[in-house]
Amino acid sequence: MAAWRDGRWKTWVIGMFAFALSIFEAYTGYLSQTNWDSQWIAVQAKDAMNALGIGGFFNTMNTAQVLTLHVAVIPLILVAFVLIHLIVVRSDGPVKPLEEKDSGRKK
Repeated sequence: MAAWRDGRWKTWVIGMFAFALSIFEAYTGYLSQTNWDSQWIAVQAKDAMNALGIGGFFNTMNTAQVLTLHVAVIPLILVAFVLIHLIVVRSDGPVKPLEEKDSGRKK
């Protein structure tokens, strides 16, 4: 559909960041349950975070850190991304239709 034309790629990028952050928000909410399943996933995620080199910044086994991220930090950032996304959508307006290409056929 080529909806990213005319500088609207900013809308798509901001929307993708908001979507990825909402997935991380859901993940921290799942870890906050502290049942057997979420603790098992937290242990597995801790190993993945250490393998990526970010285990020192985000510890999935620290319930207080996960709950603080889920309740206070991520929602504020997510609301900011959504507001910026809506402002960009409203300022850019709708996408103009694609120009029809002449395929050389006679009508």
